[in-house]
This record gives sequence, structure tokens and C-alpha cells, in this order.
Amino acid sequence: MEAPGTYRAGYWLSEANNLRPFSVKDAVEMNSELSLYELMDVAAGLTSRQVGDVVSYAVSYNINYSNYCAASCPICAFYVPVKIKGRTSAGYELSVEDVGRETEKAREAGATEIHIVGGFNPGLSVEYYESIFAEVKRRLPDITLKALTIPEIDFIARVTGNSIREVVDRFRAAGMDAHTGGGAEIFDKEVRRQITTPEKISGEKWLEDAALIHGMGMKGNSTMTYGHLENWEQIIDHMIRLRDSQIRTPGFLSFIPLKFSPENTPLLKMGKVKGPSPADKDLRVIALARIIMGMAIQNISVYWVSIGKGVSQIALNGGGSDLVGTAFSEKIFGATNRKEGSTTEELDHLIREIGRIPAVRDSFYRIVRYP
Repeated sequence: MEAPGTYRAGYWLSEANNLRPFSVKDAVEMNSELSLYELMDVAAGLTSRQVGDVVSYAVSYNINYSNYCAASCPICAFYVPVKIKGRTSAGYELSVEDVGRETEKAREAGATEIHIVGGFNPGLSVEYYESIFAEVKRRLPDITLKALTIPEIDFIARVTGNSIREVVDRFRAAGMDAHTGGGAEIFDKEVRRQITTPEKISGEKWLEDAALIHGMGMKGNSTMTYGHLENWEQIIDHMIRLRDSQIRTPGFLSFIPLKFSPENTPLLKMGKVKGPSPADKDLRVIALARIIMGMAIQNISVYWVSIGKGVSQIALNGGGSDLVGTAFSEKIFGATNRKEGSTTEELDHLIREIGRIPAVRDSFYRIVRYP
């Protein structure tokens, strides 16, 4: 392995003056041989060269249209099994009018982006989604509508008898501007089998669907859920597969590592995990993401909702360049008792406190204004 500082450009590793993409083996060795400080120092240098001192975020408002779900994944605390629909008061489906009221709350919050996701609800038609998207755009025509995880899009296509291409075309016509990139979890087959259920698509299908959607011109984020049953090789493999997908068919706007929050999840109740992963793992994940993604995915996001604001500040000095968003009305992580909120003023303060420059961006990572 080469000494720290010779990693010259993100996902390229210098060996004997030859440049080649990082492999899983390269990154695993680097992660084991470098201290956390050394790894973060490499990542910080790359961040400075690639994106400078600006840390961005979106003013985002979350709408979760339904928590009924056919998947019932052990990793999730948000869902209510669809099979008990009608026999519980815990489940819900938002009407078009409900979504309209939530959209007005987004207006009052000054949101520039509305983020819409929910459970795998087989009782909802394509027309339902078209209606709620159209309602958002009717009330806020200039807002960016980032909607649905890639597994949600695949599920809707399957249960309604449409192709993914047909569903995406219809949703785009109704007002959907981008996908959320969620549901990637971990691509490794064995780990994925333990944290999801067969109703959720495989990692290979996630990447296949992403390439199809990107080929249609619709962009979105990429994600990874870590801190459960995976190891470092599986984390690194996930990142490299995202990077390679981006090189083949560009469309990922950012990479957002999502720390698993175990509270109230079946995975915790089954005793398969004991608690959240430590902060040093969060910091290594962000640093590795910057080094591995390189110029392929330059926006490395630090999701303060999942790792906390203090650790987020440290991560921004070790590879991160974005705080995702204000996440007003977020309910997925909220179901695991992570109910911490934020304001634009607080995010600005967090960024300035570490000597960086805050910037409000749109969903496509274009700077809108400097506070």
C-alpha cells in the first residue's frame, strides 16, 4: 500500500505511477491499514479539491403517503403489515386532500423540495400516485418533487401490470422530477436476505432499475444502509458497484450513507443487532465514500438525522460536502425514535462553526443562495 497523500484523485489509486480504479481489495486494504485520522485526512484533501469549502443542503419537506407495506423488512420500524389492514388503527393511507394539506405545510416551511416515499401498498393504483403528484404540483408548481425509492417504483410496476418505463413516464408527466435513491440497503445477497424480505428487489435488480431510469433521463440519489449485519468488505463492494453504475449510466446526484437506527425494528427485537454502530464507523464510511466515489459521484452527503449533528460536523471535515436537507416532517427514522429536528438557521450554524460555507441548493445540487 502507498503512503497517505498519494491517493491522487478519488476512485483512482496510484500504483507504480499507474492509475487504475479502486478495487474492493484495494479499498479493504486501505481501510485496514490507515488510522481513522489518516483516512479522514485523505478524504478531506479530496473534498477540498473536488468541491471546495461549501457545504450544501436542501430545504426539504417529507410526505409519507402510506405505512402499509407488503415487504415487512426486519430493518424497518415504519411499516404496518398490509395483511392486517382494516384490523389496526396504526396504518394509514393519505388521500389527495391529505397530501394537499401537507403541501401547504411545506409552503409555510419555505421548502424547495418535497420528498415522497411510503410502504409497498398493493391497494394503491398508478392513478393514485399520479393524483398526489399532480396535487403537489398544482399547489406548488415550482417545487421539486423527489418521489419514491427504486424498489417502490419496481413494486408499483409489478402489482399494476405496467413496465418500469411506463410507470416512470406516467409519473414524470404527473409531476415527479427525480427519484429518491432509497431502498438500496446493502447489495450483498446474504446480508440482504437477512435484513429484507423477498418482496423487496435484489441489489442486482436495484442497479438494473436505476440504470433504466437514468437512461430515461430521470436522475436521483444513491444510498446505502449500514450498521446492521454487514462487514467492511460488503460496505466497500456496495460503494464500488454504485460508482461503476454511475460511470456506465450517469444519473446519481449524490451518495447518502444511511446509518441503521435499530430502535423498534424487528432486527433488534430478534437480537440480531444490539444497538447502533459506533461513531468511528460513521466517519470511516463518509471518508471511504469520498475516496472511492471520486469524480463519479462528487456529492457525498452526511445525513444528520441518522448520525446526529455533532458527528455530522466531524464527518464534514472528513469527506462530506452536503447535509441532505432540513427533513421537515420526517417519519421513517422517526419511527425508530430519532425525532431530532432542525431549521435552516441551525444547519447554517453547524456549517459555519467548522469553518465551512453554508449554501442552500436545489434537488439537483445547484446552489440557490448563500445564507
